This record gives sequence, C-alpha cells and structure tokens, in this order.
Amino acid sequence: MKLVKKMGFLAPFIIPILVVLGYYLGSFWNFSAFFFAYTLIPICDEMIGRDKTNVEKEDFEKVFDNKYFEMLVHSMVYVQVAIIIWALYVLALYPLSTLAYIGFLLSMMSFTSNGINVAHELGHKKSSFARFNAKLNLMTTCYMHFYVEHNRGHHVHVATPLDPATSKKNQTFYAFWVQTVFGGFRSAWKIEKERLAKKELPFYSIYHNEMLRAIIFPLLFITILTSILSFQVGYFAYVVPLFFFSQSIMAFSSLEAVNYIEHYGMTRREISPNKYERVNPLHSWNSSHLISNLMLFQLQRHSDHHAYASRPYQVLRHFDESPQLPFGYPVMIMIALVPPLWFMLMNKKLETWKSLAIQESEIRRRVEATA
Repeated sequence: MKLVKKMGFLAPFIIPILVVLGYYLGSFWNFSAFFFAYTLIPICDEMIGRDKTNVEKEDFEKVFDNKYFEMLVHSMVYVQVAIIIWALYVLALYPLSTLAYIGFLLSMMSFTSNGINVAHELGHKKSSFARFNAKLNLMTTCYMHFYVEHNRGHHVHVATPLDPATSKKNQTFYAFWVQTVFGGFRSAWKIEKERLAKKELPFYSIYHNEMLRAIIFPLLFITILTSILSFQVGYFAYVVPLFFFSQSIMAFSSLEAVNYIEHYGMTRREISPNKYERVNPLHSWNSSHLISNLMLFQLQRHSDHHAYASRPYQVLRHFDESPQLPFGYPVMIMIALVPPLWFMLMNKKLETWKSLAIQESEIRRRVEATA
C-alpha cells in the first residue's frame, strides 16, 4: 500500500479536531466539522476522483497484519468517548447560543456517526478487546443493539425481505428509517432471545443478555454524567441528557441513511422458500471516491465487506462489476433526504442493476445445476 494512502487513513481524526476547535472559536465556527464532512469532502472527491486500486497480492499479508491500521480504529473509540464527555462538560458549564448549539450538534453528529462505522469495523473482529471497544463506542450513541442485529441479522438476510436494513425500491428514507430503527431493534431482541434459549442461559440476566446491556448501559452512562455535572453547576443540567440523546439520534440516523444507500432496491434470488442465493459483489452499492473512502475507512467498498465480513478495512477490494454510486456517501446521504431527487437519480441505475443481476443469477444457477 502506498504511503500516501496509508497516511490518508488519519484523515478521520480531522473531524474531532474541528469539533473542538470550532467550539473554542465560537459562533459559526461550530459548523466547521459538519461543513468539512458534507461540503469539503465531496468537493475533494470530485477534484481527486476515484481509486480503483487494490492491495497487491504480494503485499496483502503484510498490510492485513499491520497493527497501524488496527491502532487507528481502536484509538478512535477512546477519542470519541473523550469528546463526548468533554462536550457534555462544556455545554453544562458554558451554554451556547441557539445557532452555535445547532452547529455544535451537527458537527458532533458528523463525528459520532463515523464512530458507529468504527464500531462496525471492530464488531466484526474475533478479538474480545475489539468487540468490547465496538460496544463501548456504540454505547455513546445509544445503538448497542446494532452489534447484535448487524452481525447476526443484516449479514445473513441482506437484500431479502427478511432484512429491516435493506431499503426497497421507491421507499423514502423516512419510511425506511422507521422500518430499520424499530425493525432492527425487534430483530436484535429475537436474535438474542434465540441465542440464549439455545445455550439455556437466563433471558433476564444483564451478564448474559446483550440487549439488556444495550438499554441499561447508555442510560447508566448519561445518568452518572448528568449527576456529576449537575452537582458542578448547582442545578439540574438538563442540557446534558438533551444533547447526549440528540446527537445519538442524529448519529444513528446518519448510519441508517448509509444503510438506505448501500442496498437500495436490491434483492437476492430466492432459490427455495426463505432460502436465497449467496451474497455476491452485485448486492451492494459501492463508491470508489478516494477521499470519502479514506474518511469512512473504506466502508464504500461494501461488496467486499459483505463477501468477507471479517476482512479489515485496509484490504477491502474494489470490484469493477459492483454497481457504483455517482457520488460518495456524504453527497448520497444529502440526496436521500430529498426523495424525488433520490428516485430520479437511483431508479434508473436500479433498472440497469436488475438486468445485470438477472444475467449473473442465471449464470450462477446454471453452474450450480451442473456442479
């Protein structure tokens, strides 16, 4: 891997720096991280262009095992926890104007939403330390059940009617949000209940039940911080839970906007009742834009992630046959918020995808039939 790209994975740390810097500069500067994420990065994407290169075979093992890449995502977890605590502290002691507060909230969302992406990366690793850090990060956005649903639900049922995180053709993001937020939570409960029953473990046990911890830990975290900071200011610091839950909702909504984009309208062939063809590189929308891929730890190479969920971000591959989005995720998120614009742009691409998927599916069916 080229040194420039290797160092480029430090870019996500720019956003928390801008969050803090924007706060101390004050006023409109509080929008800095949000502006950087949703304006400057898309401009750089268009100026610098796409990156379709993959790690060379002879370098694969070396890059795969390089602890530098793992260190980046682990350290991002503790940066996020620290920034959250710092943000709640300064807001409790030094209230912001309405405009500055909105900017600060949007900038924090730009940071913590990518934090869920970091948790997503760590949650697929086998290491217990990585999985602990994944859950710790998800706690700061009240989305710990994502660890259960994503790993054991979404990756099994993606691009099928069984997956609440797969958006349907002509479904608006807002309708999808209700489907995936509430449907994902229900699915996680079901998955965890079945796991505990299979292992004959008690359901109402915080020690064993991931879902009980997913509810209790964020509430405990913010209750402790609110109590400490209320003592500091001498009255109930209502801004602490208000900001915490606001940034959480905005962060996981941003994540679900990414889910909306990644599999919009895609379906796998049903080969028998409730049994579907294997996931292949055609079942995810991808983007090869270099800068947004660096910022998102190559989340936009989503097809390879679904093919090999435990493959670390630094060695995820670009596939020419994978369907490509016209822009990187930041721009596509903004377009998804305007349904007529989204449908006008993506439905044509979806029809092209369907014809390719049908051809690919037929080829695979014939191969399987003659195997």
